[in-house]
Amino acid sequence: LGHFGRKPIVLAWLAVVFPCLLLNYVGQGAFVLAHGGVVGHPFFEMNEGWTLIPMVVLATAATVIASQAVISGAFSLTRQAVQLNMLPRFVIQHTSEKQSGQIYLPRVNLLLALVVMLLVVGFGESSRLASAYG
Repeated sequence: LGHFGRKPIVLAWLAVVFPCLLLNYVGQGAFVLAHGGVVGHPFFEMNEGWTLIPMVVLATAATVIASQAVISGAFSLTRQAVQLNMLPRFVIQHTSEKQSGQIYLPRVNLLLALVVMLLVVGFGESSRLASAYG
């Protein structure tokens, strides 16, 4: 919100993100129903041949963007919690002289990295993580 404001974000969600997600999930649901409910990975099985590689690239890009959003959200929430005296003080580094919302919290970054590593080691296989996700 700090970089764009509320209106552009709401517009992007309503005009782009929500319709795309709806189309994706309805399409996957139709694919599963058309195959009698016996589909392992509908997103990838729907894309056979030459479309598989671009979709893997798109899925990878979406994963990177989502991870950046999680990191930014963790930084912002931690900063707000510190300002509200809900958390002890953290070192907050401002990465821009012009944008006050661009921050970096080394301890939060380290904590996120440790949690991800523990999850990777704890689950061991991506199929176990997928089962936990649903």
